[in-house]
Amino acid sequence: MRETLSPAGVPRIYGDVPPFMAFPYVRDLAALAADAVVVGMPFDGIATFRGGATRRAPQEIRKYSLLYGTYSFDWDLDMQAHLSVADIGDIDVVPGDNAASYARLEARLASALAGGAIPLTIGGDHGISYPAVRAVAAAGDTPMGLIVFDTHLDLSESFGGDRLTRASPLLRIAELDKLDPRRIVVIGARGPRNLPEWIPLYRELGITVFSMEEVERLGIDTVALEARRIAGADGARLYISLDIDGVDPAFAPATNSPEAGGLTAREIIRGLRIVARDGFAGFDLVEVSPDFDASSGTTSILAGRLLAEALFCLAAARAGRKDAWRNAHDTGIAREPAA
Repeated sequence: MRETLSPAGVPRIYGDVPPFMAFPYVRDLAALAADAVVVGMPFDGIATFRGGATRRAPQEIRKYSLLYGTYSFDWDLDMQAHLSVADIGDIDVVPGDNAASYARLEARLASALAGGAIPLTIGGDHGISYPAVRAVAAAGDTPMGLIVFDTHLDLSESFGGDRLTRASPLLRIAELDKLDPRRIVVIGARGPRNLPEWIPLYRELGITVFSMEEVERLGIDTVALEARRIAGADGARLYISLDIDGVDPAFAPATNSPEAGGLTAREIIRGLRIVARDGFAGFDLVEVSPDFDASSGTTSILAGRLLAEALFCLAAARAGRKDAWRNAHDTGIAREPAA
């Protein structure tokens, strides 16, 4: 493992772009020997609001990922001792052709999955979750469940005449044979950008939606635990999709459709740790648009951290330390009872 605290010494995939967290870059999947892989999907389809730029997310998130090392203070765990990770580069997308681009991602993930690796995909817009989930679903014989952190329900039949866009991934996923919509959970839905026709549709399909009001009232712990129970019913494999606009724009401003009143950075990290406690079969993080970010890279920094957290969840599960983040540095000091 290369020293990520000295990024100047990290080899580049291309230009000034390093592999995620300085993990080994493996281009030829025939030579792949890893428990998990990171893949970039720099695809930006029809913009539903401000013109995309999610195609630049993989490169920017990779750059800021060098802030993070494989040891986590929170977990008191070295990821490398329990999990091998490789970066397998970016998909060569076909601009303007969603179906062809999706097929290339699906094929790349299928090859990684065939080698026994768990894929973590950096989008790209949220439409790319459909081929990613489809690839993971096809790679196993057991049913799947899906947990989505998102402000929008993304249940449009089509957008701009295209059925494969960022407005439709949840509906396309609900049509998959191995993913019963009753095992789909959305966390953080809010705001006036959700379409009225989506509401009766999600109820008809049996999708569970935890609104931001419920997250605030019940707390992220309760919501995440229930989401994990629903999505993992009957031993279903779990896929996690994290749309960065589920996070309040105070913490993640760089996205296509920012919506105030969302999850805090702490809540999304905590929620992810809880839903991913027992591991997962696939993961993606989408809708980061670096061109709209603060000069400090606020959104890409958080995105990199969330991908790292997902990897720590996998490592902790393999190490038998699934809840280590809760008490790794507990001082043992008892709280004073409330007055």
